[in-house]
Amino acid sequence: MLHSGTAVINLALWLLLLAVGGAATTVSAACSASDVPADAPAALVFSGGGARGAWEAGVAAALIERGVPVRAAAGSSSGALNAVMVADGRIDRLEALWRSLTRERVYSLRPSVFFAGLLPGWLTALTLSHTTSLLDPAPLRELLAEAIDLERVRASPLRLVVVTTDLARREARLFDNQTITHDALLATVAVPGLFPPVEVDGAPLVDGGLVARAPILEALATGVPVQRAIVTLSYAPADRPRPSRRLREVFEDAFETLMVHQIRRDAELGRLRHRIDVQVIEPSAPLLLRPLDFESGDLSEALARGRADGVRCLDAWSGRR
Repeated sequence: MLHSGTAVINLALWLLLLAVGGAATTVSAACSASDVPADAPAALVFSGGGARGAWEAGVAAALIERGVPVRAAAGSSSGALNAVMVADGRIDRLEALWRSLTRERVYSLRPSVFFAGLLPGWLTALTLSHTTSLLDPAPLRELLAEAIDLERVRASPLRLVVVTTDLARREARLFDNQTITHDALLATVAVPGLFPPVEVDGAPLVDGGLVARAPILEALATGVPVQRAIVTLSYAPADRPRPSRRLREVFEDAFETLMVHQIRRDAELGRLRHRIDVQVIEPSAPLLLRPLDFESGDLSEALARGRADGVRCLDAWSGRR
C-alpha cells in the first residue's frame, strides 16, 4: 500500500520536474571567440534551472571579479535570484547563499502529499488531484526575506529585469529595481504543480520560465547601452550518442530540446535586433544536478565549474587559449 502511493507521488514529481529541465547536461564548449573586447559593457542573462543556478552564479562571479562591467542583469526562475544578487553588488554573498542551500531551506513536503503515500493507489491519485501543489515554499519565502536586501537592489545603478508569468492573463509580467518584491521573487520560481501561484497585486504569478526561459530580449529592451549579452545556458543538450527509447529519457530530451531551442532562438533575435555580440555560455562538463538537488557539496562543485567556464570565456574573448 505504502509502496503504491509513494510510486504515484514520485511519478507526479518526476513529470513536474520535466517542466523545469530534467537530465544532467553535458556539452563540449563553454563559449566562442569574439571581436568585442572582454571588458565591453555587458548584460548578464540567467536561465535558471533550480539547483543548476549554482553553476550560473559561478560564471557570474568569475566575470564580475575579473572586471566585466555588467550594466544589466535579467533572469527567470532561479536565474532571477542570481540576477537580483548581482544587482545587490555583493558577489561573495551570492556564492555563499548557494553554498548554504539545502532542501530544507528551499521547500518542504505538504502534509496532505506525505499522508497520501499511506493510502491505496487510487485514493492517492484522488487526494493529489485536490492538492494545490506538491511542495510548500514557506522555507524559501523565509530565505528570500533574509538574503535579499531590496534597498540595495533599488539603489543599484545596474538595471534589473525579473520575469514572472501571469496565469490569469497568460502573459509575462516584468519587475525591475523599483518594483521587485520578495513575493515577485517567490513567484518566478513557483513551478506550477510543484509550488502554488503567488498573488501579487491581485494577479496569480508563477515561474517566469514559462514565457521567457532566459529573458534576453527583455533585458535588451530596457535600452541599457551594452556591447555584449552574456546568456548562461544551464539547459544544454544531453550528450547521448543516439536518441534514447526509454520513456523517461525521451521526455527529458523533448523538454531539454524545447528549452534550448527557445533560448537559442531568442539569442539570435537579440543579436539581429540590437546588433550586439550575444554569447551563450554552456557548461563544459556534466552538471550532475537535477532541479531540486539542493545539496551543498554538489552546489559547491557546480559553482567551481561555473567559475572555470567563466574564466575560459574571458580568455576566448581576450584572444587567449
